[in-house]
Amino acid sequence: MCMSTTDNTVAPLLNIKQAAKILNVSEISLRRWSDAGKLPCMRIGVRRERRYRLTDLLNYLDQDQRQNSTTILAQATDRIAHIDLEGISINYGSHLCAFYDTDSGRLKLALPFLLAGLQAGNRCFLVATIEIQTLIVNQLRDVRPEIDQDIQESHLILMDGMSDSVELYTFFEHAFLDASKHGIQGLRVLGDMAWTLQKGMGIRELSNFEAQYNQNLAHRFPVVSLCQYDARLFPGTAILSALKCHDDTFRYPLNHFLGT
Repeated sequence: MCMSTTDNTVAPLLNIKQAAKILNVSEISLRRWSDAGKLPCMRIGVRRERRYRLTDLLNYLDQDQRQNSTTILAQATDRIAHIDLEGISINYGSHLCAFYDTDSGRLKLALPFLLAGLQAGNRCFLVATIEIQTLIVNQLRDVRPEIDQDIQESHLILMDGMSDSVELYTFFEHAFLDASKHGIQGLRVLGDMAWTLQKGMGIRELSNFEAQYNQNLAHRFPVVSLCQYDARLFPGTAILSALKCHDDTFRYPLNHFLGT
């Protein structure tokens, strides 16, 4: 709930960026909570900019939420935690991309990435078209017979993407918070990006989502994210954009991320 004010309050008012940092959430979530009346805010000046009181922010969080908010970042950045993927150690917080030009190349990293995550008790996400989901899950079933139980118990979460980047960001933010609340120590996201073509998400909107994901989620949570692109489907401009959005990839030998 936002309200106009001309009062001179004693306590300093926080802008939306400062408030989002305190709550460890995105500005999008903060606006949504305010507009829904869940979090008080004030509108200041001619431009009616949002301002928040620290006491209102603290009151919004119960004790358990405050503890989670302060430890999530520490878990993701203070620990020297990593996963092993095909012989290379990849730190939590990494957001990588890979490319393939054959059907078998699609599976080169996808299978070991998800299989090792499930074996380690991570919560894994597979974002792909229904057809590609089926292909990957069937291959996993050959080496992990309990894969259907994994899906049923949300150890592996399947989704076919979203056309709206804001909704997609909100999905991941809520999913990561839920995993943290349940004490899950590791997260893995595999995106086979052909879904963006099926959903009609353009390169620019996808790039904006990737940038926001990097800034606000990838380094807040113990997550490793791998986006893989079928070079037979995407033009060179999309491949170049993917490389720009996934600069963590350049920390490792690039041949690891090429599937043929």
